[in-house]
Amino acid sequence: MVSPPEQLSALAEERVAPRPVTLEKSDDFDGSAQARELRMWVRAIRSFFILRNHPALETAHAELIAHDWMHDLRVLHGTLLRCSQLVLHLINLEKADKTIFDESETESAFQEFTAATLAEDAEAEPKDDSLHAMAAGLVNASQLCQSLFEAKQMNLRSWMLLEDEFLQIFDRFKTSKTLSSIAAAHSSSKIPAPLLSVTQKRFKPDALGADMRAIFSSIFDLLDHLKYVENFLRQDQALKQALPIFTLVHEDGRLLAGFIKTRALRTVGLEQHIAETLDSINYAITMELRKVFAHELVGVSSLRQAPAIYIKVENAHGLLRDSFRQSAIGLAQLFDPSIEGSQLFDAYQTKFEQSLALRRDLWTLLQLVRRAEKEPNSDSIRRLLDSLASFHEGSLRYLMFKDWDSCERFMEEVGAAREAAELVPVLHRFAAYLEALSNQVNMRAVLVNHPFDYPELEDA
Repeated sequence: MVSPPEQLSALAEERVAPRPVTLEKSDDFDGSAQARELRMWVRAIRSFFILRNHPALETAHAELIAHDWMHDLRVLHGTLLRCSQLVLHLINLEKADKTIFDESETESAFQEFTAATLAEDAEAEPKDDSLHAMAAGLVNASQLCQSLFEAKQMNLRSWMLLEDEFLQIFDRFKTSKTLSSIAAAHSSSKIPAPLLSVTQKRFKPDALGADMRAIFSSIFDLLDHLKYVENFLRQDQALKQALPIFTLVHEDGRLLAGFIKTRALRTVGLEQHIAETLDSINYAITMELRKVFAHELVGVSSLRQAPAIYIKVENAHGLLRDSFRQSAIGLAQLFDPSIEGSQLFDAYQTKFEQSLALRRDLWTLLQLVRRAEKEPNSDSIRRLLDSLASFHEGSLRYLMFKDWDSCERFMEEVGAAREAAELVPVLHRFAAYLEALSNQVNMRAVLVNHPFDYPELEDA
């Protein structure tokens, strides 16, 4: 889980304009990280124009027509600013420690370099790998967005016309040798060493080996995209800017599920246990994509309340990340049972340990609440209040952000009760809540192979 910033609850609304956020320092001086990110954003922008990639718009035709695309236009403009900054960094026009989604910084840099000037530079320096041409295209795209902001609304027809304009601008990005070479190098380095060793084994049938490498590569591409969303959550960025990343994950996730269904599962001579695992992974990915894009992210682009946006983005990110991670682990263990999740993902062990602590503490709280409900004496209530205070300062932060508010409200009600007649009904409702919450935590992917032993409550 990504802990939300402390000041989040005090925010009244998500800002309309993208806010500046400081980039993390990096030892990557050759620009490969920036090139990879730029390539991701370019693909994300293209996916953002594909209607079926948007939350719930795939089937809700009436909502699709009535939808105001002005919200999406602002998201698109923020993404263009980030692309512009990355391009400028790659052609040494901007330092690496600038802020991201900083409209004033990026646009002031462009004041010195008009689209025409950049295009001329591209013609004069053909070996520059089209970065100047990309910068010129981004200037044109940003100016196009700004001209449309004068309208109060944007309908579907206008959005589709904008797509035609953008495709013409972004088609030239395909020719960038810089992005292509970085992408090729990255594709062979993103898979962890334990998985690479698995893919180098001899598979039966032989065709399965190439399929496994393609599946692992796709999963880690998807996880790589989601890391940028995690950075949004950690750095308190304007979270609507993550929507193009989610549409890219939606598109690539469907392609992965389709590949498993139409190719890997149709491999001649596929063993039954491998087929069953692939089928379950395909089903899990499909269901999590549906859950996220038919429920969690619906309406995010038009929301204004920052806590509500944070909850939706955090839930969507967590569901997709855990699904892809568990798919990679399950598939790897199919060929090498000794592989552990902590070998593949740096934060997996931390997530596992946090989930164990949270599950144990929730169970302890549940037992104390039930005891105080049954025997509401001073000793049982004192012990419960002490445990609630410890939980609030400790394991509460391991819950999803959406559960924080309801859990804290119960704590306040318990602390405010003055008599047994007032306390017992609160404890009864609190016990039911904690039981449901414990069941949710117990279903976390990292706990799948670690059943709970439900220990007895120790006497004080």
